Amino acid sequence: RVGSWVGGDRDGNPNVEGGMLRQALSRQSGAALRLYLEQIDALGAELSLSSRFTRVTPELQALADRANDASPQRADEPYRRSLTGVYARLAATLTLLTGERPARTPMAKGEPYANPSDLKDDLTAVHQSLLKYQGSSFRTGPLPDLIRAVDVFGFHLATLDLRQNSAVHGRVVAELLKTAGVADDYEKLDESKRCDLLLHELGHGRLLASPFAAYSDETKRELKTLAAAADAKKRHGPNSIRNYIISNTMALSDLLEVYLLLKEVGLFRPSAEPATDIFAEPLFETIGDLRAAPDTMKRYLEIPLIRALHGKAGVQEVMIGYSDSNKDGSYLTSIWELQKASRALHAVVTSAGLGLQLFHGRGGAVGRGGGSSYEALLAQPQGTVNGRIRITEQG
Repeated sequence: RVGSWVGGDRDGNPNVEGGMLRQALSRQSGAALRLYLEQIDALGAELSLSSRFTRVTPELQALADRANDASPQRADEPYRRSLTGVYARLAATLTLLTGERPARTPMAKGEPYANPSDLKDDLTAVHQSLLKYQGSSFRTGPLPDLIRAVDVFGFHLATLDLRQNSAVHGRVVAELLKTAGVADDYEKLDESKRCDLLLHELGHGRLLASPFAAYSDETKRELKTLAAAADAKKRHGPNSIRNYIISNTMALSDLLEVYLLLKEVGLFRPSAEPATDIFAEPLFETIGDLRAAPDTMKRYLEIPLIRALHGKAGVQEVMIGYSDSNKDGSYLTSIWELQKASRALHAVVTSAGLGLQLFHGRGGAVGRGGGSSYEALLAQPQGTVNGRIRITEQG
């Protein structure tokens, strides 16, 4: 799976806001959809099988009948008719999500796809019919490759990570609480009282923000960006944005504040069975934060609300910072503390019944050294990978 911070990383850059987020996802979406359209057009040129000589599955026949393809030349070519309809719907999707027009004008009219899974279902119907009546030679080739691409890239190409500094969240939450008349001195409360207040606010559906209240530019920018994220998930699919990374995570309240902000735009929904569309993800960067990380995560995962959000087989992602811990404690201390924190976090998260995915905040190809990814994986603390890892590629 591919991810990106472009358009979502607001930490230290006030120019990254809702408009930039929409533009980034639109450009990513266009790249993926144009690729799909080219491959579907090529498949349509190849799959000229006639219904006079071969049978098709009911699902494929239904897909062909829905294609709105009035061409008499393709009347007995169900695969081509099906792909004509798929192309038309995908072309409409491209225009809806990006404003672009496809390179080749569709030969039929179609409604945009609501989500990538619907496109995958249509392509799978074509594939299953070919396998059933044309044999195993179709198990590999451009069509299964295309289905795999849709599964990986969806309508978003790369999952966009949101990121902001915990200090910004603290100021925004404090202003929302004060303006709503809930708490005048949130930033002066100790950690225990902060968490109690945040959990109380996360337990009901009342919102804090009001269209009739005046807020600082920072608060307005953060709320508008989160509203853009909520809209982007509806347009580009659930995998377009999954995580909200909190830079400089130092305390439990830093995680809870994010859910309070997500609640304001409908991405977190309190109820008897609470749900969230984006998960808060801590980024532990300094030596002190790395040492405190296991205790912070233990208290976080013991909260009934958080356990309910994850469910029984959830995965908690935790990001650990290399460059900042290096600056804070030197190279040797950084590597040793990252090693210890990784092991301790694995023990905490697995004891809570969840899977751990460590996100290693390293720059470049294996730490900007161009080294072996295989050796880098082997070098991870034993037991902390378990088939799941994220690594940054930057610089």
